[in-house]
Amino acid sequence: MTTEIKYRRASGLVRSLGALDTLNLNVSMCSPPQGVLWAWTWGAAMFPGALLSLSYFLGIFAILPIALIYVLWTIAMPRSGGDYVWLSRAYHPIIGFMVNFFLTFVMLNWYAMNLQTTGPFFLASFFTALGYTNLAGWVSSFEGSMIIGIIFLIIYALLILRGMRFFALFLRIFFVLSLVGSAVFIVLALLTPTSVVMSRFMQYTGMSVEELVNRAVALGFTGTAVALLPTLMALIFPFQNYSWAAFPSYIAGEIKEVKRNAWIGIIGGLFAMGAWYVALGHSVYMVLGYQGVSALSWLYQWNPDKYPLPFAPYPQNYAFFMTDNVVLIALIAFGWLASGIYLTPPNLLIVSRNVFAWAVDGLLPQKLREVKWGSPIYSVVALSIITIPLMYLVGLASYQVMIVNTFFFMQLALIIVALGSALLPYRKKELLELMPGIAKKKIGNIYMITIIGLLATVLHAWVAYSAITAPALGGLQLVSFLFNMAIFLLPIPLYIIVRHYRLAKEGIDINLLYKEVPVE
Repeated sequence: MTTEIKYRRASGLVRSLGALDTLNLNVSMCSPPQGVLWAWTWGAAMFPGALLSLSYFLGIFAILPIALIYVLWTIAMPRSGGDYVWLSRAYHPIIGFMVNFFLTFVMLNWYAMNLQTTGPFFLASFFTALGYTNLAGWVSSFEGSMIIGIIFLIIYALLILRGMRFFALFLRIFFVLSLVGSAVFIVLALLTPTSVVMSRFMQYTGMSVEELVNRAVALGFTGTAVALLPTLMALIFPFQNYSWAAFPSYIAGEIKEVKRNAWIGIIGGLFAMGAWYVALGHSVYMVLGYQGVSALSWLYQWNPDKYPLPFAPYPQNYAFFMTDNVVLIALIAFGWLASGIYLTPPNLLIVSRNVFAWAVDGLLPQKLREVKWGSPIYSVVALSIITIPLMYLVGLASYQVMIVNTFFFMQLALIIVALGSALLPYRKKELLELMPGIAKKKIGNIYMITIIGLLATVLHAWVAYSAITAPALGGLQLVSFLFNMAIFLLPIPLYIIVRHYRLAKEGIDINLLYKEVPVE
């Protein structure tokens, strides 16, 4: 069945990303060492009894339905903007704008947060490994973290403005550096005798691992044995990381041979990052044992005055228990630092393409769609400027309270994508015809896209419920909930105002633009 969809003039973006570059972009957005740092530092404290490596293994398959949906849509409409483009054409521009606007808000927050924590989470461990404790303390301070973050922000903006080919080369280099650091950690965890680890742990803490666990138990720690329920509850961690696994879709206008490379980049990337997460995360348990790692995390979070180490229980710091070789310790710390650098600039890349897509459809000033050197230059610059005050905010406890329920609304946005995809055959079947054959196959009388979409809806609804009810994750915070709801609904009045303004001043009804596929 043919469609009445039309094409407009070229955007200026170039399809330069091959299969491996697309896969690499996907893995970078979920940078496993960085995610392992978050989950293994705080996860055991939040969900005592959770085996996080198993949570991350199961998470690969739990996120697979939504990843499949993004592959199918990417092939159907391979344009910058991802779900904004699809939902605005399949349903209504307000729906597409709402979903994409909120996910852009989330990514911009993560971009600011990653910049602001480059100092305390990554550089501090690296300088500590080299013996520069005063410098490690400065980069961990609020002032130091802001200065470091702004320096990296400028570097990343220039990197993206340089064009996609150069950016892809950058990602390849930092993929290797991150992977080397992880590989050295895993090999040390496998080869270091337990007696060495126990001896060095005693040197740092003045106690054995068994005494550490007993101290935590005496203070109320209950996570000495692996349990199924907390392991399933901890799926919220891989959902946070793997939910980004479909985000090459947002730069689909720059992917070559998209009908093939979308599968390799998104689905292949999901399994690649999942394998990396599971292998690296489980090797953390191999250093001090499941109980030792869990007890350290719990004490650090809930009883910091009883926490015995002079440094945070970040996974890269476990290198101090395995070796006194400064080169190996620094190599591991640098691998984690590289992973933070590997992770961060793709956020700016993707939000700049979303803003570009809004400008193409007339929702923002046309200057933001101008492409120079292969990149929407004014979008990148504008977003970089906005990120500086956002960095300041994410460093404040008051703003962190405001965004505690952000993950719930992120899942709500993905539920809209999933449910909208499930209903597509009954809403706009001509768009279904643009999708690969698997979407159009049937089980009984039900299309596969409907089955996949409903499955994704159920999975993300469960995670959304977990995020809003788990006290360890903040639970339902009324102020945060209302703040995020306001951000989620803000595109409604924005769209109405822009439409009426352009109709009154220019005689252009932007609703008509959504009957066309955006520019190539």
